[in-house]
Amino acid sequence: MTKVSFSVSARTAKLIGQENFASAEGAIVELVKNGYDADAKNCIIIFQNHDSFSKHPVLYIIDNGVGMTRKVIQDHWMKIGTDDKLQNYLSADGRVKTGAKGIGRFALDRLGQESEMKTISKEEPIEKSIWKVKWSDFEQVGVAIHQVKADLDPSDELDIKDELKAQFQGFKEIINVLDKTKFDSGTVLKISPLKDDWNVESIKSLFNNLEVLIPPKEQPEFAVHLFSTNQLDDFGEVNSAYYDDFDYKITAKYMADDKNTVSVEITRNELDVKRLEENFGEVFEFDQMKEFPYRLEDFKKENLTISRPLLKLPGFSKVDPELLKQIGKFDFTFYFLKKSLVKKDLVRYPYKSMSQANRKAWLEKFGGVKIFRDDFRVRPYGEDGQDWLDLGKRESRSPGGPGQKMGGYRIGPDQISGTVSISRIANASFQDKSGREGIQENEAFNLFKNIIVEIIAIFERDRNVVMFNLNELEKAKNKVEGDKQKAKEEAEKILSQGENVESDGSEDGQDDSTPDDSDPTERERLFARNTKVLEQEIEEKDEEIRFLRGLASVGLIISSFAHELKSLRTRLSPRTDFLAGELKKYISKEDLNDVNKQENPFFMLQLMKEEDLKLKHWLDYSLSTLKRDKRTRTNVNIGEYFEKFEAIWSNALKQRKVQIVRKGSKDSANVIKAFEVDLDAIFHNLLSNSLTALKERKGDYKKQVTIEWKVVDDYIEILFNDNGVGLAEEYQAEPNRIFEYNESSKRNNKGDKIGTGMGLYIVNLVIDDYNKAKLQLMPAEEGFTIKINLPKRKK
Repeated sequence: MTKVSFSVSARTAKLIGQENFASAEGAIVELVKNGYDADAKNCIIIFQNHDSFSKHPVLYIIDNGVGMTRKVIQDHWMKIGTDDKLQNYLSADGRVKTGAKGIGRFALDRLGQESEMKTISKEEPIEKSIWKVKWSDFEQVGVAIHQVKADLDPSDELDIKDELKAQFQGFKEIINVLDKTKFDSGTVLKISPLKDDWNVESIKSLFNNLEVLIPPKEQPEFAVHLFSTNQLDDFGEVNSAYYDDFDYKITAKYMADDKNTVSVEITRNELDVKRLEENFGEVFEFDQMKEFPYRLEDFKKENLTISRPLLKLPGFSKVDPELLKQIGKFDFTFYFLKKSLVKKDLVRYPYKSMSQANRKAWLEKFGGVKIFRDDFRVRPYGEDGQDWLDLGKRESRSPGGPGQKMGGYRIGPDQISGTVSISRIANASFQDKSGREGIQENEAFNLFKNIIVEIIAIFERDRNVVMFNLNELEKAKNKVEGDKQKAKEEAEKILSQGENVESDGSEDGQDDSTPDDSDPTERERLFARNTKVLEQEIEEKDEEIRFLRGLASVGLIISSFAHELKSLRTRLSPRTDFLAGELKKYISKEDLNDVNKQENPFFMLQLMKEEDLKLKHWLDYSLSTLKRDKRTRTNVNIGEYFEKFEAIWSNALKQRKVQIVRKGSKDSANVIKAFEVDLDAIFHNLLSNSLTALKERKGDYKKQVTIEWKVVDDYIEILFNDNGVGLAEEYQAEPNRIFEYNESSKRNNKGDKIGTGMGLYIVNLVIDDYNKAKLQLMPAEEGFTIKINLPKRKK
């Protein structure tokens, strides 16, 4: 047997390298990263394109890193696909090297036709070398990779700083930077002629991209300068995105320890604390504002730190632990900046002053959430509006401001600037795509995104709580609801007076009476009529909302049992009784008594009939919810309502082996004035949640839902209890969060939210609509208990 080896043509090797650098900007960034990997403190990029070089512009990329010996050049620099950085991933100074594929030197080919490298090594004895290559040599027909040669010569007289200062004599800005830079060792890459037209706009684009190449730091350990000899005043030091005019700054660290701890530090900078205390101090008397971290003393602190296990964040208790181990520790820092102020909001909230123009410009340049691996940016995340966290979709589903309903506030992708810091070592599961543009979308990365969004949600809730309570304070101060009632009564009075005036005229239609100063003017009557029209429109809108609630509840219930409906869809036959009758003409049931049930057609038809009844149950429920009489306020006997309620659910309860226990009477004292569709929205959602909780509880036990009602003073008090798994662990500290918009603990093992977050929110919304109705979570020895007080019908 003859063994033969593979051979790679020079052109193929070149193409493999070029595919990894789609743009010239990306190629320059790769070479800058090489300087970072070499422990350089400074990297200088110079486009030499002034008059004497205008025909053939030259690009210099200079760093003061450790340089290379001739052995390193031969064994690693010249070896395509070397695994040196993969194996030796830490630099001498402890930096995690950003490269790993061993094809970065082909970035030189992407930029120009010829390359020259001058390098001084740091190792003793110091070596000074010059390396040259013509990339056109790789294009020769029939040439294998090992036949392409580069020049490598020693250069004992090489002095990087002196040569560069001589080259750029007269360019003061460049000379100043060179004078401040130590070049005991380092590398100079000279590329010419360039393949791209580097005009002012393209160099400016590169400069902007370099600004977001490294994460924001006050004192960066790796400084980058960019110069163009034709536009010296336009460029210079590349500053990172540090900014101090923000509303919120959130710094989060995921420890990846045994407890999966997430530590979140919140810096509030949106409100004037002095004005908050002096002019809005009453807000701290509200229940939510009495607890950490919303007390006045919490606002006076510069930073607040919240540490909690990731598995106790809403919805993460069921995440696959093995998948979680693949995430690894990471840091996440982001700034929130609102871009504008509305005058009416300055009355409602004690905002600090801000520069809208500065914020808009900064967000346009540095906005978005970007990923940095070992202090270098991973493209395209957060670039040019790229919304990889789908913050825009979240906001579109709940577009209101921070003062709206609790749990409903969502941040937009154009209001945030953030950096996620990962590492090749700690986050080994996050592998680059083959083209280096992004990270492979695997299960670990999807869970990682869900964790990032949940950290953002911590900020959203903090701002939502503060602004919601300030908004409620403003309403209380203005007595909004009282003003509405007063306007309604005034409109009724004016209209009544108007009717009396019109009926007091003489028989010929003339009014002989002297006008009373108290009689309403035509303008007042018009205003009153318009008020009544508006009131009617509001009532119609309320009816529409009730109708939509009914539809929402139907959707929630149907989605809870989607798997039953899907199985029924393929097996349903609506004519089971007819088929059984036809079958009896040819064979009797008695003849098949000894036949196995699974082979008995009569038994199979009976199963099909039962399935038809299940579907009828769901259709009956769905259609009855939308009946007009359920959207009309009427007297509802609570005892009779729960009797029908149990009957509607009987088939589903029987299938799931769940028993409903009703405790209460149907006498005339147990009557409320209500919309039946509202009661459906409350109790169908509560029972749906109970069935899920009963299903999740492990072990053999008697599954039970207890509904108890009795008259207490002017209310009918209803206790709704199940003996399921009880309140999810992540809500133990703040149990009332379960009633907030979009709040759900239902997630799959990858952290994807599968619950709607609407069921208990709808329950709370309905209760709020009923005057003096109350909703309260109760302590329960077992399972989950909720108390609802509904006002009795007035006699």
